[in-house]
Amino acid sequence: MRSPSRRLIAAAVATVAIGIGLTVLVLNSPHTHATGSFASPGVYAFYLLLIGWGFAGTGLYAWARRPGNDIGLLMVATGLAWMIRGLGVSGDGVVFSVGELAAPLSFALLAHLLLAFPSGRLETTAQRRLAALAYVNVTVLQLAAYLFTDTTAPYSGCVGCPPNPILIASSSTAASLIIGLQLLCAVVVLVGLVVMQVRRWRRATPGQRRALSPILVTGALTLFFLAAALVGSGSGTAAATDAADFVALSLFAFVPFAFLLGLLRSRFGTAEAVTLVVSSLAGQVGRSGLRDTLAETLGDPGLELAYWVPEISSYVDSEGRPVALPETGEGRFATRISHGGEPLAAVVHDASLEDERSLVQTVGAAVALTLRNERLAAELRVRVAELRSSRARIVEAGDEQRRRIERDLHDGAQQRLMALGINLRLARDLVARDPEAASELLDTSLHELGEATAELRELARGIHPAVLTNRGLDAALRGLASRSPVPVEVIETPADRLPASIESAVYFVVAEALTNAARYAAARCVTVSVLNRNGVVEVDVIDDGIGGADPKNGSGLRGLNDRVSALDGRLELASAGGEGTAVRVRLPCA
Repeated sequence: MRSPSRRLIAAAVATVAIGIGLTVLVLNSPHTHATGSFASPGVYAFYLLLIGWGFAGTGLYAWARRPGNDIGLLMVATGLAWMIRGLGVSGDGVVFSVGELAAPLSFALLAHLLLAFPSGRLETTAQRRLAALAYVNVTVLQLAAYLFTDTTAPYSGCVGCPPNPILIASSSTAASLIIGLQLLCAVVVLVGLVVMQVRRWRRATPGQRRALSPILVTGALTLFFLAAALVGSGSGTAAATDAADFVALSLFAFVPFAFLLGLLRSRFGTAEAVTLVVSSLAGQVGRSGLRDTLAETLGDPGLELAYWVPEISSYVDSEGRPVALPETGEGRFATRISHGGEPLAAVVHDASLEDERSLVQTVGAAVALTLRNERLAAELRVRVAELRSSRARIVEAGDEQRRRIERDLHDGAQQRLMALGINLRLARDLVARDPEAASELLDTSLHELGEATAELRELARGIHPAVLTNRGLDAALRGLASRSPVPVEVIETPADRLPASIESAVYFVVAEALTNAARYAAARCVTVSVLNRNGVVEVDVIDDGIGGADPKNGSGLRGLNDRVSALDGRLELASAGGEGTAVRVRLPCA
């Protein structure tokens, strides 16, 4: 398969060869189908090359700059279609007919170009229907009219033209009716184009209007004067027709160069934009300075900046709030800026700048240092916001824990202790009168005391397990494993005692992970590993459940993250659907 550069070279060579060949044909033709100012073969050849090579050359340049955009190909096709009409001066009937049939094709391609500019795509159903009508008009109706046109008859207006090889019947009436229908379709296409472009212009942002104005104005005026020339030819006003035809072709010749000016302006404007943005930032401080400068430089008042924060793997705005980058088709586009191969920021801008991403990236690269400083500030604001949220959650969790303890004491041990007190008073009153009944009450009291003690022990385990304090982390984790409904394998634990705060955090991380594995993960096996390596305690709890855990939807995991963060640690959760869940915690322990 040939590379794009080879295809471009081949297309350029073919375009030049076709233009030269058709010029020779026109200059040596015994007749011409043109009238007025264009009856001269020299003038006709000049406009043939000016418009054909203008469109094709500009299209090749656009294709080279933006291979993924069809605008370049459309312009090349328009230029080639325009030059092929030059076959209409040939003395051979078949070649002459090809030129005659292809004559209006370039104008349908121009309509398509206007509808698809600048993305190269027909975005709406109305655009696709209007383009289809234009193509039907210049192909199906053009062929239908030609089938009834005798090119040797006076009504054809062609002097010295060869016979029509596909003539069905010579009928000026039929040909005129079909040509009239073509004129009507051309007017519908023109009106539709004007209406769509007016609506498009009214909805456009300043950046979009800057990109749309050159080619839309020249293209619309070209089609307008072309329609005027066609109407004039139908009404028989030769002078008006020639004038409109001259203006239409002159404007048509300017369309590719207007597009080229836009491309060159954007290319040479890159250096100017870099200089402007760097000079404008000099001496500016504050969060809005960079955004305002980029918005002014790129001509998009609605431009926004988003900064990549690796810790949360997300983009945030200048206030540190997470933001989602726009999807394609939302009218906004995000150009990502990288530095040293790592994501740095994203510029959210008008969709009209989508084809100028190189400009946006170049300007972004020029202010990479400022962007990096802004990102650090955004990261700091993220941490501050997270710290505030974490403190609020810790306070809330503490209040909730106190309420739970109060409720559990009230409903459990407190009730048993109150019943124990009543039984002891009754036993005291009965000990002299009925020793046997008193003995039974004392036995009941002993049972209540045992139950109350067990409940208090269980409650204390939830606050801080005694086994962790008395026997260490290994015994505490194996105790958790023995009570878990899911089989748990404790692979390794540190041989030496860790600081109490670290041991407590590890214990509750494992306890929460085992609880989640039993309740939600449908796990069949869980492995627990705790290592103290190079001053970092590494905790890994891995199950073989269904996965899909989300720390944002669980207060338990959020609480653990707060506990770990308070110790300058890091909690990571890997829980892809169907692949189990891995909870990994790293705690500094110098």
